[in-house]
Amino acid sequence: MGALLHGRRLRAALFACAAIAVAACMGADPRAGTRHRWWAGLGPVLPHESFPSDCALCHEGAGWNELRVDFTFDHAAETGVALEGAHAQAQCLRCHNDRGPVDVFAAKGCGGCHDDVHGGDLGNDCARCHQQESWRPEAQLEAHARSRFPLSGAHARVACHRCHPGAFAGNFVPNDPSCVTCHRDDLARALNPPHVALGYVDRCDRCHLPTDWRQAEGD
Repeated sequence: MGALLHGRRLRAALFACAAIAVAACMGADPRAGTRHRWWAGLGPVLPHESFPSDCALCHEGAGWNELRVDFTFDHAAETGVALEGAHAQAQCLRCHNDRGPVDVFAAKGCGGCHDDVHGGDLGNDCARCHQQESWRPEAQLEAHARSRFPLSGAHARVACHRCHPGAFAGNFVPNDPSCVTCHRDDLARALNPPHVALGYVDRCDRCHLPTDWRQAEGD
């Protein structure tokens, strides 16, 4: 009986610790607050010397990190820059912080605010693959069709990392498009006929279709 009671108390204590940890994490996330709420993790607030002297235009109550519920700001009308997609929900201090004037890093394009996980290998035109609604890439088959290796048949269903090992880290450095680059093991197993012995080590498309290695063509 004592062991059972001890077990229940232990589970209760663990549950309480987990709840506290979850609450702490939620409280540390700037998205847990309102859109305009100041959060220490975003850095110091910019100086307000050029702001209107009537603080009540934006602030209310005793906490400086709380803005008026009816606070609105027409970004397009006031700055000439329209916030679209996910940017429309971004907190003000994500861009307006102590890094300096916004136009300095805005002039760098997406790279001014977002780390280039591709290491510069794919250029600066992020809109070729990404949209403002989400960072998830779109229309990749169409984009690949404009490369030196259009994806067709079974290749269109292959995960990116099978050909680009660094894909999970955003590294899409071009590979050699030769079939043997990815199918070296398939070539070694091809014994009927013995491909390597007969010198069948390139131009796989003379016999094979991109739909399946087993569907070889022959005269």
